Amino acid sequence: MSKRQKGRRHRRVNRTPRPVGASRPATARAEPKRDVRQERPEAVPAPALGRHEARTWDGLRAFGTDGASLDELCASVGYQPRTIAKHVTGLAGHGLAELRGERWYAREAEESLVSR
Repeated sequence: MSKRQKGRRHRRVNRTPRPVGASRPATARAEPKRDVRQERPEAVPAPALGRHEARTWDGLRAFGTDGASLDELCASVGYQPRTIAKHVTGLAGHGLAELRGERWYAREAEESLVSR
């Protein structure tokens, strides 16, 4: 026979169950830091955009009527060029972006939905 203990070998201390209620009294939390993106006007509701694609669209909208190249969008949004290319082609499929030459331009959600 083995002299080693069989069965429960871990967690020998503090086996008592934890209390059901909160362990600490509730305290007032500090205000969250304001994000620069929140200071811009509210985003126009867009159809079924994911978080990352919406971030790319917001970056494209920030360039305004000048539009943006893929490299400029990569620098401002922070994604890889291949990811940005996927996002803007998806946005073009939704009618939220258009390619003119080598620059991408944002279209507003209302005008893209009306044109369909």
